[in-house]
Amino acid sequence: MSYFAVTVCAIVLGAWWVVSAIHQIDSGRWTRRIRRRIPLGLLPGWTFFAPNPARSDSRLIWREYVDGAHGGWLPWKELHFGFAPPHRRWLWNPELVLNKAISDLANNLPSGDEETASRTTLISASYVVLLSAVVRQVENPETVAIQFALVTTSWDGADRHNAVSFLGEEHDLGAQSRLRSADRVHPS
Repeated sequence: MSYFAVTVCAIVLGAWWVVSAIHQIDSGRWTRRIRRRIPLGLLPGWTFFAPNPARSDSRLIWREYVDGAHGGWLPWKELHFGFAPPHRRWLWNPELVLNKAISDLANNLPSGDEETASRTTLISASYVVLLSAVVRQVENPETVAIQFALVTTSWDGADRHNAVSFLGEEHDLGAQSRLRSADRVHPS
């Protein structure tokens, strides 16, 4: 290959690289005009979270039913693994993996009303793993039952919106204990 051909190839590829880099930064009128002139979609757009970026977070909450003098459902608690300290977060952040696992498991469960969640959901891998993670959090020896829910949290400006996206069943942790239906309280 001649020196001229290599130079032309380098100029074309260099220009393509520059236009591609600008396209990542500025997606305004200028890049739309250029994109129309470049055939076959040769101008890449690396939008890692497109076309539907995540606009909400899934949170795993649970509550415990306790026997005893002050029996009943305890307040909901959130299972969150935290984040690594900022000085090492960029290099080593195992907590992110655990939080991402919760999010991925939540995405595999059906959302909507209780009729959507069939009995087969109770034996799905996602449900069993989430239930197992919640059961491991129980420290109160008087706890006889547990229930978990997935809450979707989104932000609209300064306003925070929470919605229950999945409500698991109440699970008896002891064979001798039975829940009284009058004591059951469901989140609204």
